[in-house]
Amino acid sequence: MSVRFAAKISLLSGALALGACAMPDMDSFRTPDSASLFRPLSVTSFREKPLGPVAPEDLVDASGRCAGAVVPAAGSDVSLQQAGVPMIPAAPALEMSECDVVKRAGFAEKADISTNERGERAVTLTYISGQRPGIYHFTAGRLTSMERAPEPPPSAKKPAKPPPKRTAQPNRASVQ
Repeated sequence: MSVRFAAKISLLSGALALGACAMPDMDSFRTPDSASLFRPLSVTSFREKPLGPVAPEDLVDASGRCAGAVVPAAGSDVSLQQAGVPMIPAAPALEMSECDVVKRAGFAEKADISTNERGERAVTLTYISGQRPGIYHFTAGRLTSMERAPEPPPSAKKPAKPPPKRTAQPNRASVQ
């Protein structure tokens, strides 16, 4: 058994010796420097894709409806799906178009359309109730700021009455 072990050791050392004969070419070998290992990465170094102008079909009208949506009769309550606007289950984000916000938050209770000091379209959509209540401000068709909706007035609820206390009854025992 010791002869086999010695044979294996000598075979292994011979293989290592033959492998050492071929040394790597040191002229083509480059060691990494600190500039390649520790590159400063920043989100500001990435170029943002500029957003194009908003198409007319992505703008809302004076009633807060998207172009192509069915205009309901006065006083009727029509959902987005019935009006032909697909609902998207996601939150509104900055830089979205007016109709993208309507698809996420629903029809606005109030829509104000005007122009700002630079002559750009300025729209304010107000949502008092719903899943995403708030005031959404748009400039040139893109969402520029969001505010929390005003709190509804507190309702005059009476506090619940505490249950009546039990009085001890003579000649009775109770376990609690």
